[in-house]
Amino acid sequence: MTEHEYAELHAHSGFSFLDGSSDPEELVAEADRLGLAALALTDHHGFYGVVRFAEAARPCGLPTVFGTEVTLAPAGLRTGDPDPTGTHLVVLARDPVGYARLSTVLADAHLAGGEKGKPIFTLDALARAAAGHWLVLSGCRKGAVPAALMEAGPRAASREVGRLVDAFGGDSVALELWEHGDPLDTARNDALARLAVEWGVDAVATNNVHYATPAGYRLATTLAAVRARRPLAELEG
Repeated sequence: MTEHEYAELHAHSGFSFLDGSSDPEELVAEADRLGLAALALTDHHGFYGVVRFAEAARPCGLPTVFGTEVTLAPAGLRTGDPDPTGTHLVVLARDPVGYARLSTVLADAHLAGGEKGKPIFTLDALARAAAGHWLVLSGCRKGAVPAALMEAGPRAASREVGRLVDAFGGDSVALELWEHGDPLDTARNDALARLAVEWGVDAVATNNVHYATPAGYRLATTLAAVRARRPLAELEG
């Protein structure tokens, strides 16, 4: 990529049940319209939408990245709670071997849970499977690094970066920065960027996409209310 190109590395489709509000085809169409250098699909706990994603991207020549956002154990159910418990981690396959390894980890986690919607992911199991074939992002506000930063400060966040580097290697970890208009975004991003320099890992900008265009916001918030089993008014703000 040139310095002016942007690839979205954290995006959810409607295959993230009651979370994303756009079909993979809508995400691809908007990425193509915006001239993105690439698009990653990172639905929760699975590769459910990747076939439609790849088929939509092929005609327009959009480079694709297959990934997923997992919730590390212990984790609560994703439905019935406005803010489900659990630490998030975004995992991107770098190559076909990485895709195969991640597919196996996803299948094993769902089998280990023994019940639909209750997969069990551990950092150790992910680290054993990676072998340099994945890029791991520190995640959204529920990732271990940003959560530690906001709750306990830079030293705690640095320890969490160290855990990721120990597990996956410095070349396979990137700290995720995002700007959603929150007053704390700039300070958090500055701190994360300093941690990236401290540990010698990459920093990447993402949007944690849940809908392709602003028009999808209303549907996305309605789905969130259904998932949380709360009136929409309770979730506003």
